[in-house]
Amino acid sequence: MAKKLSTPVKLMILIVLTILFYTLWIYGLEKAYTKFLLGGTNTALSIIKTDTHIELEKENETYQFRVRTKIDGRKASFPQKIGSLLQPTVIILAWQLFLFFVLGKRDALRSLGINLGIFYLAQILLLVFLSGFYVSEVQKFIYLMLMDSFYVIAIVLVIKDSILYPVFRKA
Repeated sequence: MAKKLSTPVKLMILIVLTILFYTLWIYGLEKAYTKFLLGGTNTALSIIKTDTHIELEKENETYQFRVRTKIDGRKASFPQKIGSLLQPTVIILAWQLFLFFVLGKRDALRSLGINLGIFYLAQILLLVFLSGFYVSEVQKFIYLMLMDSFYVIAIVLVIKDSILYPVFRKA
């Protein structure tokens, strides 16, 4: 059930939350979330491959992933820029917090669990495919296909919620 706030007030709340999350993102939230994402990815990789893991490293004032694995029995290591994998998380986080302002707690929590779960698992899946980038053409293809799609995934999740809940429309 949507709370009774005017559309301009809702838009202002969403804009302020987005700016807030982007500022937090720049000042450390990105690094914290990246470590959380790498924890989930390395846990998944430890089940699938015992000799592969991904690390976060800083090079030239920017962070990147470093995949450490074995290819054809030899140790291999390759970097991958983070790119547009993580920034769409700001959209999801701002939207989810916004839903607590305009929906009931139950609906907002349900959306939070579904959206963050989908987004987090999709990011883990992408990093798992990254670990096989030089081993499998299929994994390379899927990785390249998914790499720049997280903005689209974030927007689709926002649109899904906008359809399910009357956030900016009358019920």
